[in-house]
Amino acid sequence: MKYNSEKLIRAKRTVQLVKSCGISIDQAIAVALATVGGTVFDVKVKEMNQQVVWRVKLIRSSDERVKVYVDASSGKIIEARAEESRKIGPRNHDVCSV
Repeated sequence: MKYNSEKLIRAKRTVQLVKSCGISIDQAIAVALATVGGTVFDVKVKEMNQQVVWRVKLIRSSDERVKVYVDASSGKIIEARAEESRKIGPRNHDVCSV
């Protein structure tokens, strides 16, 4: 029961954050793509330093991921941070045989 109530609280908080946004998720993605480029693989609304932001995760090349933080009110990029992707090897995931 506790797990479900925690999920509900997080969901309500996410709805509040989205309602407070001045730009949509689609606009945040467009800004990130136009500025950094690549392929989007994750987007999340979050609070960062008491400011609501869209965090857009992109893959720019086969070994580079970029997190782009877009101000959810103005649509301006706050920060773009590149990091190397983690290589997936046999020890990093389970293999299922059928």
